[in-house]
Amino acid sequence: MDKRRMANGYGIFSLWLNWVMGVGALGLIIFMSPLISKLWLPLVAFTLEFLLFTLVRRNREARIPVCYLIPFIVTRALFWSASIMVIINILHIWILDGIFDPGLINPEIPFISTLIISPVTFALTAMAIWKGQRLAYCVDCRIRHGNAVERGFLGNIFTQEGNYQARMLFWLSALLTITGWGYYSVFYINVNLNLPDRFFFVWMPVILYLLSFLYLGARYLSLWTYYCQNVEGSVIRHGSSTLLRYIVMCGDYIFLNIPDTNKDLNPGEERIDTPAHIYIPHRTRMSEYDAEFYFKGFSDIKECTIRFMYLNPNFDTDCNIYHYATLVEDRELVEQSRLEGKWFTMPQIERMLNENKLAPALGAEINRIYTMTMAWKTYDRTGRRLYNIKNYKPTFRLRDFKDWDIDLNDPVWLFVSINNEDRPFYRIRRFWRKYINGIGE
Repeated sequence: MDKRRMANGYGIFSLWLNWVMGVGALGLIIFMSPLISKLWLPLVAFTLEFLLFTLVRRNREARIPVCYLIPFIVTRALFWSASIMVIINILHIWILDGIFDPGLINPEIPFISTLIISPVTFALTAMAIWKGQRLAYCVDCRIRHGNAVERGFLGNIFTQEGNYQARMLFWLSALLTITGWGYYSVFYINVNLNLPDRFFFVWMPVILYLLSFLYLGARYLSLWTYYCQNVEGSVIRHGSSTLLRYIVMCGDYIFLNIPDTNKDLNPGEERIDTPAHIYIPHRTRMSEYDAEFYFKGFSDIKECTIRFMYLNPNFDTDCNIYHYATLVEDRELVEQSRLEGKWFTMPQIERMLNENKLAPALGAEINRIYTMTMAWKTYDRTGRRLYNIKNYKPTFRLRDFKDWDIDLNDPVWLFVSINNEDRPFYRIRRFWRKYINGIGE
């Protein structure tokens, strides 16, 4: 329990720390803009961008990976802001200085940092909010560490607070963009920075950023208190635990439990899910023999084949989850067992998934099986087509599951599903992921 408390505490307060690092980098550039030459300011921005980018990459392999959404957005904002600064400097030095009257331009103040950083951050944050879970960073995180429901308490917190922080940065950047450009259009004279200029272009952004540090610090302190008083007590009944989940299959059918709406159900039990799951004392390793032993024990199904699919490690924050497929030859074996439920085909399951009737964990399992299998049947590990037919789509038949030679615990097939020869700019994307993003293919 001490490990769980420490890990969850680290996860919660890392949200505040990542906001401080990300937004603090923006504030530092704005604060330094009157103090150093505009020729050197882009170099400072690129340096901060590189440092944040390094932290984002290192987080992927951390013992407890946390949400780095804000630093990810800020790295993009710093890169594009610095690039715009470089372009403006080039224009001022080699082009505008020889064309326009020297009285119209001021080489000492070729640009004002906040007028570049704020709208760029506003645009990139708006794009991140619009993309939502389709954002490259979020897709990469789900592939590597699992969906929010599979990461337990911290997974839900990261999803909730990542969206909250993105929207907070959006409105903060919008306010600074409107006030900064409004003041620039009406009152600013391009001679020097007087006291009102410094207030709107330097002190106002820095003060708002500092206030956001205090606000989020109080927010996450309250969240930590809530966890200690409520959440921690609700999970203590499991102790240090492991969850075993089994997807029971027979031919083209999957056996699922339909909740009885007339009964009082616990949170999370009101949606359709597999009836075959069990909590056991915490295990860091699980053999197929042990997995089969537990399944036969609580289901009373003796004739079946257990196949390991994938693992969601807990990172010391919640119970880890082992996912298995259970293959039976006769549906009557399941119907006469201790498991309660009905048989469903994949089209029926797909319809229920689209209607949000499936439990999140089951939806994640079905999506993973289908996505990875289709990628494996269509492409090789590098994303090249197995058949020289563009946009070829093989047949997915659940009854062939026993014959599929695919490792569902290998995330490379999830990357292949989103970056392959049938996608635009495949080679550029692959180069970026391998050598810059650092997937390590």
